[in-house]
Amino acid sequence: MLRFAYSTINWGDTCDLPLCFAEIQQAGWKAAELFAHSLDWMGTPNHLKSTFNGLIPATLFGSVDVPSSERQRTLHKRRIEYTAEIGAEAYGLVGGGRARQRPPSAAEIKDLAGLCEDLAVYGAGLGVTVAYHPHTGCTVETEAEIDMLMHESKELTLCLDASHIALVGEDPVSHLRKYRARTGYIHLKDWADGAFTEMGRGKIGIDFPAVLRELEAQQFAHWVVIEQSRSDVSPFRSAQVNADYLHSIGYQI
Repeated sequence: MLRFAYSTINWGDTCDLPLCFAEIQQAGWKAAELFAHSLDWMGTPNHLKSTFNGLIPATLFGSVDVPSSERQRTLHKRRIEYTAEIGAEAYGLVGGGRARQRPPSAAEIKDLAGLCEDLAVYGAGLGVTVAYHPHTGCTVETEAEIDMLMHESKELTLCLDASHIALVGEDPVSHLRKYRARTGYIHLKDWADGAFTEMGRGKIGIDFPAVLRELEAQQFAHWVVIEQSRSDVSPFRSAQVNADYLHSIGYQI
């Protein structure tokens, strides 16, 4: 059975977290990804855990830059420690920036891989899976660039996102099959008219039932996170719409 979680991203990185968690639960979700909240905003692990009210902490997420730096390594190691302390299973990374006029160089991907691999090894020692998220507008977008990142790393996994794969003209199901052994967790959302939208409302042909069937066939045991990064309705209503869509195609959240 697939395990679903819902991202806090649509509420914002300095949202009222107890209210956010309550709305995620009210919409029917049982687990959450904490997206880019600073450690001082979340508070101590014990404080944060006291606000979950039964909601499961699934994953945390943060961003990296290229070129890499020791400052980044230190900050993300503290965040990975926090991930372990609250009992979440995975820590996602996105970045760095991407020059508009050219694809990333091999040296840039190698630098990114070195940073992410260091964090992945550190996370593994704490029982946390570290996953890089290929993303439009970031250093790694395409299958060829993912291949380079994977070649330069061993412990690092991927957070594959159906929408970002589709937005570069590639097939999410093919990616799930190719990177099966290196996938740490999943992001799902849809895209229409130049913006992200709720699942099932997109216009770029993402076949979410096929994506989920593929994960079931793989007996995928990691988190499937609905990461609705923006919406034209309230974050709560958007969470309801996404829940309703999954129910409509036969999934319990």
